[in-house]
Amino acid sequence: MTLNAADFGVLEEEIAPFQIGSRTLSSAQIAWFLERVWRVEPEEVEDAICDGAGDKGIDAIVVDEDLREITIIQCKHRDSRTATQGDADLRSLVGASVYFESPEGIDALLASRPNPELIRLISRLKVRDKLADGAYAVKLIFITNAELDPAGTDYLRAIDTASASLSIWNGHELVEIARRTRRPELRPETVVLESSVDPLLANLGGNTPIVVAMVDARQLIALPGIDDMTLFSRNVRLSLKRTRINRELADTVGRAAEHPHFAAFHNGLTILTPHLEVDNRQLTLKGVGVVNGCQSLVVLHDQAHAITDELDVLIRVIQVDPAGDLADRITYRTNNQNPVDIRDQRSTDSIQRGLRPKMRELYGHELRYGIRAGEDPGGAEQLDNKLAAQLLMAVYLDEPWNAVRKVRLFDEDYHRIFNHEVTAHRLRLMHEVARAVDAVRDSLQSDLASSFASVRFTLAYLLKRVLEQSGQGKEIFQSPERWFPTQIGAVRASLADIAKEVVDSLNYFMQSREKEALDRGENFDPKVVFKSEGGVRGAEHEVMRDIVRHAGRDQSILFNVDPAT
Repeated sequence: MTLNAADFGVLEEEIAPFQIGSRTLSSAQIAWFLERVWRVEPEEVEDAICDGAGDKGIDAIVVDEDLREITIIQCKHRDSRTATQGDADLRSLVGASVYFESPEGIDALLASRPNPELIRLISRLKVRDKLADGAYAVKLIFITNAELDPAGTDYLRAIDTASASLSIWNGHELVEIARRTRRPELRPETVVLESSVDPLLANLGGNTPIVVAMVDARQLIALPGIDDMTLFSRNVRLSLKRTRINRELADTVGRAAEHPHFAAFHNGLTILTPHLEVDNRQLTLKGVGVVNGCQSLVVLHDQAHAITDELDVLIRVIQVDPAGDLADRITYRTNNQNPVDIRDQRSTDSIQRGLRPKMRELYGHELRYGIRAGEDPGGAEQLDNKLAAQLLMAVYLDEPWNAVRKVRLFDEDYHRIFNHEVTAHRLRLMHEVARAVDAVRDSLQSDLASSFASVRFTLAYLLKRVLEQSGQGKEIFQSPERWFPTQIGAVRASLADIAKEVVDSLNYFMQSREKEALDRGENFDPKVVFKSEGGVRGAEHEVMRDIVRHAGRDQSILFNVDPAT
């Protein structure tokens, strides 16, 4: 079934901003896919693309060092929503995979004189060396905004891709991602604000007018979307009502004598609109969103009874294309009234925007995924994305010692952690791992329990290592959707039992280390063990030896919950 007009339009709208420079629509579609679906670092997207004549059916190559994967991509963009995708391009991609079966295959590819971009890409990514290493799997991805026709479907069913796995991303699958990751909309209402002084109007270039004005606070608290927070949908975080700054702001609003000077010591609001008109002191905004000043506006709204005629607020109104990246850059760079960490800044990017609605769709009645400070889970449990990042680092990247280094999670390691394999189902599994680990905190020896913040992620890692001792345990980390949500009770019970075994073994290991140090007349600090790779590896070796020995006598201690599907 071909895409309907609305879905086709959504996908085209999302791809359009990526058609920059000399990129074709096909290259733009690849760039969009790499950033929004495959979660490649934005600055690395251009380096991955080699689309053009003589590319041997290879439009992009991505190497993932953590997953040890080389992904070969071919993309076809169809200008008509009724167009379909046949088998010829699929055959071309599968044929190109032969070159990636060995280092000699790469030699043959280069000898065939492909276009210079492909030669440079293969050299830059050191593809030949990685194939020679023998530890990298090769994957094939075919991207199309169309649906496969019968020939394409029959070919996909018939081919034997023993040397490389082939995945098809068709139009309907791309539309689902496009809808999930698109930027939040600004409020659609037309708002008229009256400045108390002559506003300052300037053009920043590229049809980007900006107005600086002073507006009565009572006009601002009447803006639509404060109560349900939709006015701040593009903000990096929501209201933090108990902060010192917010308490002091509320005190200021409560003192009428301070109102004439309010604009002198308050940073003001930054407001975005798709269309701005200025007529003397009257500002007309056709569409509105506040991207800086959420905290302040909520406080003013809550203190509406104390606002007087003399309380004016400095505002900046900027006209932007809601689909362009300028709006994102303004949001990112203006959030400095309160300290904003990199995790807050990531709340507006496509990865987090994509994961949250999928989590809500699958588990919204019981588990929410929090991506911004101040979010209300509405009575459900909440997995905060900071904790999720730490768990993913510890469990899927096997680096629990780095999980405690929070400054790295949403900065240099962000795309490693939230790679394309992270789904809502994996986040749900991380939540269940966290539950199991947190439940055994009191069973840890006292010094470990007191330093649980660092021990926690080593426990999660060790729990995963024990689960890997059974076939079901290996599979649940690869495909948790086969267990959730129908098997959640049995999974929880098994994780709880295994967590207890891990804690018993870890306690024994730590007690042995302490005794050995005491016998040598040395001091042993258990709190530093879990902050270094060497310390964690030592604990892992002893704990796993103990668990394997125990499992040899009693297989029931391993994870043996069968999937529902």
